Amino acid sequence: MEKIENWPLDKFIQYARNPRKNDHAVDKIAAAIKEFGFRVPIIAKSDGLIVDGHLRFKAAKKLGLKTVPVMLADDMTEHQIKAFRLTVNNMSNLATWDFDMLSVEVDELNEGKYDVSVIGFTTQELAELIGSPNEIDVNEDEKLISDKKSCTCPKCNWTFQP
Repeated sequence: MEKIENWPLDKFIQYARNPRKNDHAVDKIAAAIKEFGFRVPIIAKSDGLIVDGHLRFKAAKKLGLKTVPVMLADDMTEHQIKAFRLTVNNMSNLATWDFDMLSVEVDELNEGKYDVSVIGFTTQELAELIGSPNEIDVNEDEKLISDKKSCTCPKCNWTFQP
């Protein structure tokens, strides 16, 4: 397993040819880091050059963090680093949303009075993706779980049986 270190922010060097434009997303990432902590390390070369994590770096600066976790990529060639940088920045574009499941997850957060503003969607985006909260048809919800077998929670031993 790779070693994670903590580095001061002034040790990092931003990659000048970063093809991602992300200044508009700094506030959302800063809110997520404030809520959940700095959970995904920055990937960098030992000279400080950021391989992946420019947006997290900018958010950390905005929050006034002194240090952040970093994982080194010194074992990669320059071509691998370029390819890795493009790959990790494109990965979120490869997946699609299951809007029914997204709706269920957001509804549960709302029911628990959780501030969903930290999940990165605006209210308008959520409305466009899933409609208003709690709009899932109960029959659809039942279909989603009808094929499931019983499930027992490992922490409390509560068993769910559809």
